[in-house]
Amino acid sequence: MLVVGNFEPAEAVDAAQQVNQMLKSQPLPAHSHVPSRMVNIEPGHYIYRHMGEDPNMLNNAVVATFYCGMVTNPKDRTTMALLVQIAKDQFFDQLRTKEQLGYNVGASTNSFGSGKLTLDMRVQGESNPTYLLQRIDSFIHGFRQTLVEFDTVKFGALVESIVGKANEQLTSVDAEANRMWTPIYKGTYNFARLADEVESLQKVRLDDVLDMWDRYINPETAVAYTRVDSQLWAAKASYPSATDMTTWPESILALAGCLESETHMPVDLSDLSHFINTAVTQTSADALGSLAHQYPMANSTQVLDETASGWSKIKNALDMAMNPHNQHTLQDSETNFAYIGMYQTVEGKWVITDVEKFKATQALHGLAVPVIKLIPNTTAFNDHTIV
Repeated sequence: MLVVGNFEPAEAVDAAQQVNQMLKSQPLPAHSHVPSRMVNIEPGHYIYRHMGEDPNMLNNAVVATFYCGMVTNPKDRTTMALLVQIAKDQFFDQLRTKEQLGYNVGASTNSFGSGKLTLDMRVQGESNPTYLLQRIDSFIHGFRQTLVEFDTVKFGALVESIVGKANEQLTSVDAEANRMWTPIYKGTYNFARLADEVESLQKVRLDDVLDMWDRYINPETAVAYTRVDSQLWAAKASYPSATDMTTWPESILALAGCLESETHMPVDLSDLSHFINTAVTQTSADALGSLAHQYPMANSTQVLDETASGWSKIKNALDMAMNPHNQHTLQDSETNFAYIGMYQTVEGKWVITDVEKFKATQALHGLAVPVIKLIPNTTAFNDHTIV
């Protein structure tokens, strides 16, 4: 029980006892506690796919999750916070404003107990999930240069802004209670976390942000690259089979999905792959023209033009198929997931077919006990007492 307010310690304890007497509650037996344990996923690139059940649902959705550092490390937390602040506006501008891939587009950070920090990039829209993830990959491919060229003065102002917001005086007891309850709920009991983060923020440099990007997110440099792509497919979407996933690169599948969506014509993946192999000697404009003649728009005898719906998606998908980005060189996992029904794509990514079986093969991360500070008996916080 958490008692927060303008109480003396004895008054807070008395209030808690009165509530307990009214509720007549009993402590949960120790053997009935279910500890929160985070799966420590092995380095690699994983894909989890789920088909929607509502036949009227038109939207697809993806979340690309990158595992980055430890939540118990103040420098990792503050560096990730700054990275997200820099990336999220540009991510939204590129995929939502310019490419109009969906109304729900964003980048954020998350954490689980005392385990890993994550960077989550999400897009929800009508385009097929493979294409949406390809566009996320395209953003990631170009974002490193943004960090390299980021203005140091602007970075300093960003740090000062976050520090200023963190140091703002709380204006209600409810806000104080929420701040105190978070470390209790997460089991860290680090009530000085905010002060630790402010101190760490003031030491973080732009080079630290770039280093985090290269160590965990950049597929060309991350040694222990760990990523999970979660895909939700609309019930009516053209869902690639396991054979498709193990035979054709994702860029071919993404382009096929865009073509089928916009032309309502079936696409033979073998023919499309052959087209790409011959088109690499052409300019992008010539290749797109050839593709447009081969796959005319639905309900029309006209070929694709720049005003046609879906033009930009097909153009982007074709460019990615003709000029694929460098993929992370995936190392062989210590665990062979094939024996639990998982399979690897042609690019070496593991497709999760049963979440529970997958989790059972992974080690658990950390201990199910507080890892930072013990619970204080009483804590003074902004002239209030927390018991």
